[in-house]
Amino acid sequence: MRKILGLVCLLALYQGVLAGYAAAQGKNVRTVPRTTSGSPIPPGTIKLLGPNNHSLGFKAQNLLTSEMNERLLQERAGIKNGTIDTVPYFDSWFITGTRNSIYPYSMVGHNPAQGGTTGINSEVIPLISVLTLGGAPVYTFDPTAVNDPQGSDISLIAASPLYDATTTYPGNGRRLRPDTGQVIDTAQRAEFTGVRRASWHTVLNPPASSPYIWLQYLEYNNGDWTCVFGSGPPCNTAIGDFPVVNINTISNNFAFILNFAPPANNTVPIIVTDFVTAFIPNGGGCCVLGYHTAQNGIVDPAGVLVWTWATFIPQTTSGGFTNPFAPFGNDVMVLSHELSELFNDPFVNTNVSPWVDGSVAFAQGNLETGDVIEAMNAPDVIYNVPLMPGGKPYTYTLQNVALLEWFTRNPLGPVTGPGPGVYSWPNTNVLNNGHNPGAGCGGLPGCWVYGEGSAGFFFGPPY
Repeated sequence: MRKILGLVCLLALYQGVLAGYAAAQGKNVRTVPRTTSGSPIPPGTIKLLGPNNHSLGFKAQNLLTSEMNERLLQERAGIKNGTIDTVPYFDSWFITGTRNSIYPYSMVGHNPAQGGTTGINSEVIPLISVLTLGGAPVYTFDPTAVNDPQGSDISLIAASPLYDATTTYPGNGRRLRPDTGQVIDTAQRAEFTGVRRASWHTVLNPPASSPYIWLQYLEYNNGDWTCVFGSGPPCNTAIGDFPVVNINTISNNFAFILNFAPPANNTVPIIVTDFVTAFIPNGGGCCVLGYHTAQNGIVDPAGVLVWTWATFIPQTTSGGFTNPFAPFGNDVMVLSHELSELFNDPFVNTNVSPWVDGSVAFAQGNLETGDVIEAMNAPDVIYNVPLMPGGKPYTYTLQNVALLEWFTRNPLGPVTGPGPGVYSWPNTNVLNNGHNPGAGCGGLPGCWVYGEGSAGFFFGPPY
């Protein structure tokens, strides 16, 4: 009885702290329904992905009905702005330089040849994760807490280069001139540098704040979380162990949150967790830190809702843990990856000629701009941007991403002087043309190598 009473007191105290914080913010605390059944994840059953056993994982999900997918595909017959109830978007197509195959696509924004600025609405939804054992809290990961001295995860996102437009990105000194603005806007402007008007911008409007602070309790005994190396709970930090959560559980929780307060289809919900890393049960492996999704709308099922989840890993500590993926994954790196892909492939239904990177053992045939670079060496993956959120110095971590030209096989070549083509942004050197042919291609003809060292990858057969 004492143990039960103690547990009740702990949970009541924690809920009281949250209620006090939420009241100060003018928000309500809402709790996602807990799982009621399941069993612990057996130690040693989680497969670690990637050559370093800590490779970041990302997922994109198309949850649209077959009818909606067909409607979107049929609409891509020309080059025009989209008409379906969703975020502003335009349709276009490209022909590869190798097969002369036509690939239609949709992107967030409006036709670049028409110029003008398109603002994209977003809503940041904080989700606090309490990891429990027998109902007793073991770890708490809170994106509304001040984990870094410069502010909470939520406040740092709002002040990041995803929304802040004061940073100038250098371009390549030839065809791509320096450009000042939000990082995704400048990347899109780089993609369409040959056809866009100078006035063309696609920007994230200042993020709307969710009226709720969401709280999820994840129970170890129900298989909602475990320690990735199987040491706990608690997870043995001496061997580098850390907690990971069940992606099925949290995906169900995301669906509950979105259905409880359905967003309009023209708004991009951004669900933010702190530190949380997900594993895919039944052999799927670890670790997933974010994904973006397209589904039929909730308010208007005849339209499309696109949204994303991304975890924010503080640069200092959270819940007693430091970043197990360092130097990857800090602060908005995951969100920059996901939002870039959401802007370039909002409906997760764009097929392209296959390409191969270092994070997979097979060719990918989708227009996922972050996946191309995510498994390369740290200097290739990371792009740092120093800013002053709240008047305090803070260096944000972005991920370099591939431009549309990577998927079309037609690089943005220089207009003056010799030099390689451009396939990436903000660092335009990440995907420069490498050697042809080379050992990294396995002797395959017509293959180009990109990147550095063991994380380099090839862009070649199968086409």
